Amino acid sequence: MPKINFITILDMFLLLLFILLLFRWILANSIRRKHRIHSQHGIDQEVIIEIGGIQQYLYIRGQNSSNPIILFLHGGPGTPMTPVLHKYQYGWEHDYTVVNWDQRNTGRTYFLNKKKADTIIASLSADQVVEDIHEVVLYLSKRFNQDRIIIMGHSWGTTIGSLFVQRYPELTKAYIGISQIVQLNDGAALMAAEIRKKALVQGAKKDAEILERLQKGLHDSLKATEAAVVKMYKIGKNYISYMSDSFAFLKAGAVSPYFSLRHLSYFLRKEKLQAPLSEYAIKHDIREQSSSYSVPVIYIVGQYDLHFKYLFEQYYPLIKAPYKNMISIANAGHNVMLDKPDQFSQALQKGLREMNKVTLMEH
Repeated sequence: MPKINFITILDMFLLLLFILLLFRWILANSIRRKHRIHSQHGIDQEVIIEIGGIQQYLYIRGQNSSNPIILFLHGGPGTPMTPVLHKYQYGWEHDYTVVNWDQRNTGRTYFLNKKKADTIIASLSADQVVEDIHEVVLYLSKRFNQDRIIIMGHSWGTTIGSLFVQRYPELTKAYIGISQIVQLNDGAALMAAEIRKKALVQGAKKDAEILERLQKGLHDSLKATEAAVVKMYKIGKNYISYMSDSFAFLKAGAVSPYFSLRHLSYFLRKEKLQAPLSEYAIKHDIREQSSSYSVPVIYIVGQYDLHFKYLFEQYYPLIKAPYKNMISIANAGHNVMLDKPDQFSQALQKGLREMNKVTLMEH
């Protein structure tokens, strides 16, 4: 048997790694160059400011800095969307200045405060994050001379976003909830029940039994609930046409001009870094808050975001606001803007135009 030359294998591996990294660098820089802000009044800026006693990271982009501000609150807890914004955000930037913020102990904000991460965990709470939003909004309002800004939350971002807009309506122009959370375990239980109905119609008793066990086994653990939902989707693919791309975030991040490979280490620690917020998230129930809002509200849901959609559709009629609208994006799941970026962008801008028209007429 011929001997394997270990040096040759190592050299080939290093060469392949170099080629992949070079390919990534070329793609990332091509995206950055293509979408560089050239307009005279545009903005493309990374900002580090002190918020809540620590340094926090903002990334601000837009073709005209006098346009209305959208503050994007990412989900998770602890899943920054800055690495994947190139997949969906550019279309908004002609009419809005978009601010991405890596929340406390998340992404680039984590790296700015890495040595204090354990201390931050000890005091980490939803209330603290809502007050962080308050400080970010005050900074943006002052810097861009806008009394009110648009708050846009996705998933976990809708939990803290809805809390913020009810606490500080005077600073909020509108609230946009993408994949709005009502209650995570109740949403998962309803998802299991709905898929189970479809399974029973087709005589799939085994699938129905598994779904019933998953439904009854839900408890106060975000990680466990997320794992149960993944299993529900695997069964659900037999009864619905939608198939989520589990690697969408990874593929987008791999060629992102806004993501460095050194940031991968954050995701290895994410669960620990966000533990107090994960405990809060699994127990939080928006139905225990007031369902009245003093500002216009727009909700965007994916047709196949089954974990969140079914329960939110039951909750939506209870919401009272000066203006409200629920927009469904066909053939999209939980990460609506990644699944269907063009449809999402069109729906967002159309929704905001309609909102502005109605609120202007009322005034």
